[in-house]
Amino acid sequence: MDQKIVCGSIGSIVKYLGILMIVPLGVAIWYGERPVHLTPFIIKTWLIPLAITVLFGVILERKIGTPGIIKRREGFAIVALGWLAVAFFGALPYVFSATLSPIDAFFESMSGFTTTGSTVMLNLQDVDRSILLWRCFTQWIGGMGVILLFIAILPTFGIAGSQLFDREFPGPMAERIRPRVQMTARMLWSMYLVLTVAEVLALFYVAKMAPFDALCNTFSTMPTGGFSPHPENIAGYHNPIAELIIAVFMFLAGMNFVLHYSLLRKPQKILANKEFQVYCLLLLTAALIITADLYVHKFASIQEAFRYGGFQAVSIMTTTGFTTANFDAWPHLSQIILLSLMFIGGCGGSTGGSIKVIRIYLLLKYIGLRIRKILYPHAVFVLKSGKTPISDDIIQGITAFIFSYFLIFAVCSIAMTALGFDILSATSSVAATLGNVGPGFGLVAIDYASVPIIGKIILSLCMWIGRLELFTVLVLLTPAFWKG
Repeated sequence: MDQKIVCGSIGSIVKYLGILMIVPLGVAIWYGERPVHLTPFIIKTWLIPLAITVLFGVILERKIGTPGIIKRREGFAIVALGWLAVAFFGALPYVFSATLSPIDAFFESMSGFTTTGSTVMLNLQDVDRSILLWRCFTQWIGGMGVILLFIAILPTFGIAGSQLFDREFPGPMAERIRPRVQMTARMLWSMYLVLTVAEVLALFYVAKMAPFDALCNTFSTMPTGGFSPHPENIAGYHNPIAELIIAVFMFLAGMNFVLHYSLLRKPQKILANKEFQVYCLLLLTAALIITADLYVHKFASIQEAFRYGGFQAVSIMTTTGFTTANFDAWPHLSQIILLSLMFIGGCGGSTGGSIKVIRIYLLLKYIGLRIRKILYPHAVFVLKSGKTPISDDIIQGITAFIFSYFLIFAVCSIAMTALGFDILSATSSVAATLGNVGPGFGLVAIDYASVPIIGKIILSLCMWIGRLELFTVLVLLTPAFWKG
């Protein structure tokens, strides 16, 4: 592995991340919430982190790194270490503004970029708007993929984009809209941007939400992130129209973005897509069960039960993590359904996290095939998703992924219980961070501020590993990777 190529590429990523800090800097100037101390605040919170980030990126890119061909090993290292670097430097505004301690800042930054939405930030009403915007903006950047963004805009990354695209793509099969990876990246980001603009307009004009809130909540909806500028999350707006709009866009964000492209060319392909069918079936079934459970045990009207139950089902399955109610106080049946949805997640190729619907679907089909093989040992069966044959390599990869996922879940859950957490809080905190969901149950139902420092580091690593589909990170832990 050529370490200089890795350093140069990560340097480019860090440099442009620093430039993106201009966005919250502009918000700080626009709102001017600290008229007396505005200049010192801007210098300390934004200009210094911006300068440090850009300077470090330039040094890494031009003085230490060298341009070259990005091969397979370099691709793994750039994606995995690049995400770590982005989370580290993205935490600087929280630290320099004295909003959070260094560990808390790293946790919040990692939660943002990985679109997890788990937070340690309290008293949001006292936090500056520029910080709140940065918090949501990091989710928007990470939603479609930090590396994918630079593949789309940087010629250097575009040339060797396949080695990076395959490492970051959320799903068992890296699907492309066009043969050229850079063109695929640009089209995916274009659709992402169009949906973002559409939601901002809908929240502002239809739901009558304030412009700042509409923008921040959209920055968290489309990447299925879950951060909100309101201290009570979406529940604090008491706006059923806004909840409906956000639920619709969460559903769209949980779909495979390749299907959004199909909507423009061949709309019939969406309804024929097996993963989309299973996605809708699971979501509808979960929403109806939770609605019925809430109607029987908690809410007086079926409409109210569906409003809260349906929204929470969409939010958790798409791994967004927005909340309109304290589901930690819901009946046990609703809680176990929501906990199960944390493990399923959205579709492959979506901005959602967790295992993904396509893996669950193919594994269940493979189990059915093995049962038929026992009954008819001499028959030849071909595993298909719709009309597409699925190779044994993909099935083996899915099986290894799911086994590894639950192994990491078990080990980290044990570690969290060793830190003093009860079983529900420990397991749900790991499920929520590894699946990039956000809120859990028990002690982490609202925030993660009570988690000890070691626990925050463990959960930050869970977010990182979960967002990069496990193996992109795990391969770095093998001695063979560094010896080759």
